[in-house]
Amino acid sequence: MHATLLNLRLTESQEIKMSRFTDRVCLITGGASGIGAETARRIVKEGGRVVISDIDDTLGEALAAEIGDHACYTHGDVSDPAACAAMIALTIEEFGRLDGLVNSAIRMGPTALVDLSHDDWRKVVDVGLTGTFLMTQAAGRWWIEHDKAAAVVNLSSTGGLQPYNLAGAYSTTKAGVIMLSKQFGLEWARHNIRVNTVCPGHTETPLTAYMRDPAVKQARADVTPLGRVGQTDDIAEGILYLLSDAASYVTSSELVIDGGMSTSLFNHMPGRKWD
Repeated sequence: MHATLLNLRLTESQEIKMSRFTDRVCLITGGASGIGAETARRIVKEGGRVVISDIDDTLGEALAAEIGDHACYTHGDVSDPAACAAMIALTIEEFGRLDGLVNSAIRMGPTALVDLSHDDWRKVVDVGLTGTFLMTQAAGRWWIEHDKAAAVVNLSSTGGLQPYNLAGAYSTTKAGVIMLSKQFGLEWARHNIRVNTVCPGHTETPLTAYMRDPAVKQARADVTPLGRVGQTDDIAEGILYLLSDAASYVTSSELVIDGGMSTSLFNHMPGRKWD
């Protein structure tokens, strides 16, 4: 009897989770690969629909085709205000609503600050920080005008909590994303628009090419208390939580998903190896 009741409760819990995005629409920037792509797959699997935005049309169109009718792809440059507004408009035109926004677009800048050109600095900041601002602002304007509750999840990093060696532009950008999200969350709480940040630790994605070296990957795992590097589904699970009603009382907060790495002696490691 007890086993039967337990199984029934587990089944009910799984059904609730698998339907938590039913009739909801989310827009994901930087969504063609990595964490963004996994998030798109998971939202659709749990009943939602997604608009995938990226500048890699080949990957974006392939992902939308893989997911099926509940996904569409659009080319989008988040550093362009007009393009950001157009992505919001396209989402409304395609699916009739917008319930969530995930900002995961990023440019890397693996260079010491003393050697970083102004142009390269701007490329990192324009996509990672300014792009997050522009997309969130564009979505928020629509939500406020139409009196809609919504949720935003912005991708930061443990690099936004502490400096990363040879990645000053990236870390500065990610720290800015955390404060930007807090500010949006504060200003929009009265509209029931929640804005939160996810801070992944070392995660295997197409951008983390340095972890293709087994020795480098193992070194990252060795300084992570849970003993491994993250996978995209680890991070996507946190994003989906913050987008969902389960996080209805959470705003202006950051969720660190790093296997405990930010509590370790990471900053005492040798310089990161970049490809």
